[in-house]
Amino acid sequence: MDIISRQIAAIAGGVSLETLLDGERIDAYVVTGVTDLEAIADIVPREKVEAGAEIHVAAVDAVDTAQEQIDQVLESLNPGDVAVFLCAGDDAYNAALDLLGLPVDS
Repeated sequence: MDIISRQIAAIAGGVSLETLLDGERIDAYVVTGVTDLEAIADIVPREKVEAGAEIHVAAVDAVDTAQEQIDQVLESLNPGDVAVFLCAGDDAYNAALDLLGLPVDS
């Protein structure tokens, strides 16, 4: 799976990414400190939802489980879909960004 991301915006608790997954564009939101699924409405812009984008959500618990948790979502995405990754802490957040092809500054 070929994946490259670039940050398009800072959002509360994380970042909004434009991600190319095997050449197809998806929108990804990676946040930390959010565990409530109700918060998805505050993360994903209303226009994405109204445009009919399918939203996929995954919790990223830890560095050692991040690959599996992220791959599970990425494998079910279609072009134009939205992925939201709710990270348990900074280490999981940084692992998610790395796995999504966004280099993390050391």
